[in-house]
Amino acid sequence: MKLKIFLILSMTLSLQAYDLKEIIDSLHTSKKAKEIKQKSYADIASYALDTAYEAPELGLGLTEVKLDDRSDNGLEYSLGISQSIAQPFASKSKKRATQAMTNSIKQEAKHEFHIFVLHTVSLYHDACIAKELEEQANALYEDQEKMFQQVQRSYDLGEVSKKSLLLNKLELMKLQQKTSTYKRAYEIDLHALQSEVDSLEIKELHCEDMFEIKRDIELTPLEEHGEVKRIEFEKDASASYLNVYDAMLQSIAYEVSYERELDAKRYGFGVSIPLSSLSDSNEIAKKEYLHKHAALSFEKDTLMQGVKSTSASLGVKLQTLYDEYTLIENEILPLNRELLRLSKSAYLEGEGSAMEFLYTSRSYSEYMIEILQIKKDYYNQLFELYRVADLELGDGYENIK
Repeated sequence: MKLKIFLILSMTLSLQAYDLKEIIDSLHTSKKAKEIKQKSYADIASYALDTAYEAPELGLGLTEVKLDDRSDNGLEYSLGISQSIAQPFASKSKKRATQAMTNSIKQEAKHEFHIFVLHTVSLYHDACIAKELEEQANALYEDQEKMFQQVQRSYDLGEVSKKSLLLNKLELMKLQQKTSTYKRAYEIDLHALQSEVDSLEIKELHCEDMFEIKRDIELTPLEEHGEVKRIEFEKDASASYLNVYDAMLQSIAYEVSYERELDAKRYGFGVSIPLSSLSDSNEIAKKEYLHKHAALSFEKDTLMQGVKSTSASLGVKLQTLYDEYTLIENEILPLNRELLRLSKSAYLEGEGSAMEFLYTSRSYSEYMIEILQIKKDYYNQLFELYRVADLELGDGYENIK
């Protein structure tokens, strides 16, 4: 019966546990994703107005005429149609500017969503490390509690001093406090992850698909950076708008009219050509886009230099953490594990003391906790590098739309 209950509980937790890919997939339908999309749609629509077709305007006027010395009083009326035509005047530059701004807005939305995904992936790793820390601390506490009972019996038999007993009890209490701290940290990290993932109810995490710990991270060319692409699109838009205001003829307007004045009829046709290139506002607009184009060039250079410098710094930190992690994993932990095995054998064979085994066990478990702390620091630096350098996730997670 107990086995059946355990299996049911395990299946329930498994159904509620989510892996990283499931969480990333759910982000595409999250409120944040919808917010980013709707905002980009609104911005694109506002720039599309520059090339929108302007419909003709219809004008109608009525006048009643009453003259004292005439008998042909009546109504006078007029009918007119006018329209401002932007095609084909400067239309090519306007279309290019609108398309460039559309690409810029789409690129900005894509980059913003990518950063949102990276933040969520980072939270997933934080929560998984916190989970491992809690589990390791609990396992250590259970082992230490059992061994302390042996120390207590040794003290009762006079084999251990009271000082040693109290020191071990103090260490046990400190470890119990750590387990509570790690448990609280896991709950906080899990809550932070749940706050970002609003389309799933996360009860448990698989944590078997965390990113591989590597010493060197391959960077993509700076020209592929999402923010650099956005700036390039905006530069193209600025240059196109500058061509629009630099054109001698930007648009033309026509007007067709018909008037009836009692016994007279009049037909009219007029064309107006705005000399926009001669106006102060046109010159100001040209200066605006000229300076904006120059500012965007400097912004691009500054961004690329900042990304390059910060990426190099983060790369060095990752290498240092990797070296520290591999030293503990490949050298220190195996040595501790062997000492723990020898200490346990000696204790079971009556050649070693419970105190010796206790210290060896504590040393091994503390290194296990330390390596997890290093692992957490590594992932924090890793995803900061992914954010700064705008790296794609890869390994089956590159479904960023």
